[in-house]
Amino acid sequence: MNDNIFSDEVKEYSQKQILELDKNFDFRSFIQAAKEAFKIIVESFNNKSLTNVKNLISEEVYDKFKNSMDIKNNSKNSFRVISVQANILNITVKNKFAKIKVEFLSNQESKVSEKSNRLDNIKDIWTFEKNMSIKSPIWKLVEVGIK
Repeated sequence: MNDNIFSDEVKEYSQKQILELDKNFDFRSFIQAAKEAFKIIVESFNNKSLTNVKNLISEEVYDKFKNSMDIKNNSKNSFRVISVQANILNITVKNKFAKIKVEFLSNQESKVSEKSNRLDNIKDIWTFEKNMSIKSPIWKLVEVGIK
């Protein structure tokens, strides 16, 4: 991924739609916060502890993650995201609701006993949503996919 936080598909008018709803919106701060949310959510999921991230994900995504955790029976002792890059793939605004689709490229590591397993260049596509009329800084994760 390059240093630009926008993919070629993100049009200038998409960016302006969010700025019309929040003139102080900072896309770089959003992408930084999205990267932090990605790390926290992925690590919580893989360490089988979603309680701390429930306020960051929609009820639908929470249920899917919970069901997936129940099915996935592994003996990982620990999991962490080593690094993550991100860029904005798409922005949509409907009424006061904004959705931003983000592509993440991450390196991850799991440890079982003392054995490490590193996974490099994992691509995920996540969509965050926020009611822009509410002052809360929290964008909820509403959709998860892979590329």
